[in-house]
Amino acid sequence: CESMRAEVVVDDSRRLGDEGFISGCWGTLAEQLDEAYYDDRSDADDDLEKGRIKFPQDKLYGRDTELELLRGLYNDIIQERSSSSAAAQVVFLGGYSGVGKSAMVADLVRQLSEDDKSVVCTWGKYSKLQSAAAPFSATSDALGHLVLELTKDKHAHHLESIREKLCNGDTRMAMTSTFPSVAPLFKTFDPANSSDPATVATSMNEVKEAFTDFINCICKCLECPLIWFLDDLQWSDETSLDLLKDVLSNIDLDNMLFIGAYRCNEVNDEHPFHQLMDQIDKARTTNATRIELFGLSPDDIGEFISDTLSKDDPSEVTTLTEVVFKKTLGNIFFVQQALEELVRKNAVFYDMMMFSWDYNVSKVQLEDYLSDDVIDVIKSKITGLPTEVRMLAVLMSFIPNNATMSTMRSLLKGEGVSGTKVEKLVSVAIKNGIILHLSETDKYAFAHDKIREASFDIIPKGKPRDELLVRISNALVDLAKADKAYSDWAFFVATDHLNS
Repeated sequence: CESMRAEVVVDDSRRLGDEGFISGCWGTLAEQLDEAYYDDRSDADDDLEKGRIKFPQDKLYGRDTELELLRGLYNDIIQERSSSSAAAQVVFLGGYSGVGKSAMVADLVRQLSEDDKSVVCTWGKYSKLQSAAAPFSATSDALGHLVLELTKDKHAHHLESIREKLCNGDTRMAMTSTFPSVAPLFKTFDPANSSDPATVATSMNEVKEAFTDFINCICKCLECPLIWFLDDLQWSDETSLDLLKDVLSNIDLDNMLFIGAYRCNEVNDEHPFHQLMDQIDKARTTNATRIELFGLSPDDIGEFISDTLSKDDPSEVTTLTEVVFKKTLGNIFFVQQALEELVRKNAVFYDMMMFSWDYNVSKVQLEDYLSDDVIDVIKSKITGLPTEVRMLAVLMSFIPNNATMSTMRSLLKGEGVSGTKVEKLVSVAIKNGIILHLSETDKYAFAHDKIREASFDIIPKGKPRDELLVRISNALVDLAKADKAYSDWAFFVATDHLNS
């Protein structure tokens, strides 16, 4: 048929660093008029994108019980508020890295938002590298997201009410000097009647009192409970824990669902965060809940793999499910990495004649293709990326903060990469699931901490890493000099790298 053009894309450069994959071409048919033969693996705008496996984005697997519990706690707050006051609910959510804690919270918010468009959620995430450099880091991020949400037009009536109630000068001083991003939630500052917030020396007790008043005020002004989510609390700094203890122990706090996620395998009885949880349990006596997530069951993993490969029934992928479950123990993030690894090695492939995903190797062969270490699997994925995209991931792994486009341009400039190419490199990294664009902000973060860890380990210790740290430090110093907004953390990180 003259109207049909077959196009096979061969891109062996994407496979660099992988060993043992089944050799061969991969590709798709393009510009066909006959829709009956159209390759509909995705709605991608190019053939290379269609060669990548796609995971379901609108379905959460195996968490119905936990989701129902969280929805119940949220509805309890609403019901209590209709009668008198709505006591806050505190949830500590434990689980191994990659088990799906943040995904479950995101799905909770999605479900609640479908029922009520006025749902307000804010979130922050602690970083292993960031805690020492920036106290209150996750709390500051959460406050920033909250301000972005409350200053939207749909919350205009909430914002007016909040500004009317946040009239305490001491609260404003302590909050804006510690968390500058919250300034838009206060009325216009009058320097004639008060000191400049930037010059105020604020004690920790003043910060805790102001923060409690601030959160109480916002929660009372909202029509629905505020969902406050802090992730990776095992890495929270001492000042953050002190602040959280004061706020969450306050039995007068109402109309809020606080969810704090942490890695249970990294928090023993002596860990400061474990002690915080015990203190909150004693202070609240009720309205404090602990949930621990475990790996998904083989049936859940089978359903996920079946949906991913567009199969009619999980029984069609039984062998693949058994191998993947054995290697990952039901950890959903590890499952995704394992499937991508099998695709990179052509053990799982898209059959261009049948227009479906398939695999035709034995169970033993499938097991041989998968490493027992997820970090090795992710390294293989990153190593197979184009050189400059790989370098972007490596550079970001040495930065504790979520990176802005300006930060990435500065870092890549030190590696000889033109600033005009950065946006394209970022786009490729996002499409490959390496980084995420944080909505409504100019910030980018790793899609998972394990990806950061794998990127960090790509450059071995010794002279190569030492030289890289010098270049990163120089780039950060130049960035801080050019823009004062980066000065505090950039100088701190640069100094830390040079002293390491």
